[in-house]
Amino acid sequence: MADSGIPFRFTRHARIGEAGAEQDDEFLFNNFEDVGDYEELQSLRSVKRIVLGRTGSGKTALLRYLLHREDHVIPLEPEQLSLDYIANNHVIRFFEDLGVKLDLFYGLLWKHVLVVELLKHKFSLNTEEKTQSWVSSISENLRKKDQGKLRAFQYIKDWGDKFWIETESRVKELTTKLSGELEAKGGVPVFSAGASAQMSEEKKIEYVERGQRIVSEIQIKELDDVIKFLDEDVFTDPQKPYYITIDKLDEDWVDESIRYKLIRSLIETVKKFQRIKNVKIIMALRFDLYEKVIKETTDAGFQSEKYDALLLSLRWNSKQIVSLLDKRVGSLVKEQYTARPVSLIDLFPERVGNVKFVEYLMARTALRPRDAIVFVNDCIQLSEDTNRVTAGTVTEAEKKYSTGRRRALLDEWKNLYPSLATCLPLIEGRDIEFKLSSIDKEKIELFALEITENDDNSGKAASDYYAGKVTDYHIITANIFRMFFDIGLVGFKLEGRGQTIWPSSDVTPDVSFIKTNTKAVVHPMFYQAFNIKFKDEVE
Repeated sequence: MADSGIPFRFTRHARIGEAGAEQDDEFLFNNFEDVGDYEELQSLRSVKRIVLGRTGSGKTALLRYLLHREDHVIPLEPEQLSLDYIANNHVIRFFEDLGVKLDLFYGLLWKHVLVVELLKHKFSLNTEEKTQSWVSSISENLRKKDQGKLRAFQYIKDWGDKFWIETESRVKELTTKLSGELEAKGGVPVFSAGASAQMSEEKKIEYVERGQRIVSEIQIKELDDVIKFLDEDVFTDPQKPYYITIDKLDEDWVDESIRYKLIRSLIETVKKFQRIKNVKIIMALRFDLYEKVIKETTDAGFQSEKYDALLLSLRWNSKQIVSLLDKRVGSLVKEQYTARPVSLIDLFPERVGNVKFVEYLMARTALRPRDAIVFVNDCIQLSEDTNRVTAGTVTEAEKKYSTGRRRALLDEWKNLYPSLATCLPLIEGRDIEFKLSSIDKEKIELFALEITENDDNSGKAASDYYAGKVTDYHIITANIFRMFFDIGLVGFKLEGRGQTIWPSSDVTPDVSFIKTNTKAVVHPMFYQAFNIKFKDEVE
């Protein structure tokens, strides 16, 4: 075994950090790799405040580093808000089932939550006594100002005694108040649970028109005045910026039926809070979830370009990933040995087979820092009591790593793609690349039978096929493999294109472009987990 020449040994539990940013504070804070995104996020002058990235690209790490560096950061997690209370509210459910647009309602909810969080943290309103004292202290000042400030004061007076309670309790109270107005004016029938299905079309139209009118009238003008008050009278010091960060929107925090609408309303709210110059509301989203939100909530005439300026898209290159790993390896080794800086290549083989190690690593980690950390950790764990990872150890560690990435696919995507678990065996034992036409019709139909009830594109395509709405079974294949593409399992070689298209490319193929002669290319990350037949690296 080659020796690195460095007098240290990997211990049994040696690691260069953790896969989850929430458990990685020590390595993250001491070895943060800034590729230019942090300055944009931290700057109040920058309009960028929606962090977009693939799974494992560093969205949570960026938000946690902001929390570490800045004095006034308020982390807000959706699961803290009990937003399922909205989905389970019989009035909201009734109007949602009818198709009434409740965007204003959801927008008011987000505004209220963010306003209260800012005031609560700014003035330490963590008890009822402190809250009452603060409301009293501002009353005289606001009363002497314009009508807008008077309305702001009235809102604070009405809700101020509740600022100190838990966020989820405030969400429930505001929802009850606003849904009560809908119920009283909209005449929601007492049999509202599933009531829309029992109505005549004429009655439905009547309720939709009535509900839409009421929602349009729910304009809490005072909230906009409070936002103006925060800008002009509260957060006036540019040297003391306040941030609210909202993460984990891709997790199971609310009923799927309203999740996309709530996220879209949050995006609109984040945009409106730009008017508070010394406050920045920041949210993190996966690329695919953002695209899904836009697709599911877009009205006629809407142009998604209006959000483009707000987007901070996270992308890494090989040099940046290696720099991040160098810092973490150096941090691990210096605990035992500090004579000179130690980098990744000092402890790993120059090549694995015919491929340079760095290229081998990058190919299997999809240029995502989380996956690179996980793979290196898996190699280190098999190198206990040595001071260098061998090529054989890398290939052995890849088995565990690849299997873990397969499990992660299901954990990360099962909610968005319920057909995924059923369809994954279609990849098992295949060549690195293969034409979609090589998959037997009988096999596709067998899988399709199992997913016809699923509410994703693959399930809908299967349902349409068996209902006789479409006759070509390839539509099922195309939708299944577009799902595989979206999660990073495969790339595509489309007709007329030489290069393989991956999810990280600027091109996202529509299902209609996925033909029978389209080639699917399995990502190297999953070679071992799916027993892929390979000899050489793919491009």
